[in-house]
Amino acid sequence: MLKKSFSKTLNSAFFAVALSLAAMVSAPVAQAANPQQPIGTYDYWRVFVEGSGAAKYCFALGEPVSTLPKGAERGKIFMSIAHRPGQGVRNEVAVSIGYAFSSESNPFAKIDGESFSFFTGVRAQNGADDWAWLLNLKDQKRLVAAMKKGSEMIFKGTSARGTLTTDSYSLRGVTAAMKALDAACPAP
Repeated sequence: MLKKSFSKTLNSAFFAVALSLAAMVSAPVAQAANPQQPIGTYDYWRVFVEGSGAAKYCFALGEPVSTLPKGAERGKIFMSIAHRPGQGVRNEVAVSIGYAFSSESNPFAKIDGESFSFFTGVRAQNGADDWAWLLNLKDQKRLVAAMKKGSEMIFKGTSARGTLTTDSYSLRGVTAAMKALDAACPAP
C-alpha cells in the first residue's frame, strides 16, 4: 500500500520538479517540443528524460518515506539527481522541502554516518527558496556512491518559520535508477 501511495505522490511530484528544474536549465521552446518521458520505476525512485542533443536532461526522483514534523503544511518534497551531458553536469543533487528554507538554515544529508552539507536557494538568492543543493560540487560523486551503498538517507533543514524539518528517503532502488539514468544520459 505504501508503494501505491508513493507512486501516486511521486507522479504528481514529478510534474512539479520537472517544471521547476526545466525552468532552471532548459529553454521553454525545447521543453514544449520535448516533454518529459518516463524511463522507469525502481522501487522508491523514478527516472525521466527530457529534450535531445545538447539540451538533453535526465533525472531520477525520490520522495521521503517519512517526514517530520507530522502535520506541517508543505508542498511537494523530493530529491532529484540530474545529468545534463550537453552542459557537462553529472550527479547534480537537489532537494525540495516543500516550503521556504530559513536564510540561516544549514541543511545536510546523512547516510550511514556520512554527512553532506547543502546550500539553499534562499542564500543563493535565486528564487528557489524551497530548494537546496550540495555545497561542495566535489561531493556529488561521493554522495551518489553513499546512496548506492546505503539503505536510508536523512535530510534535515530549517524552514523560514524556524521549523526543523527531517525527511527520510529509502535508498532501495537508487542503484538501478542510477544505472538507468547513466544509460539515458551517458557521459560524453
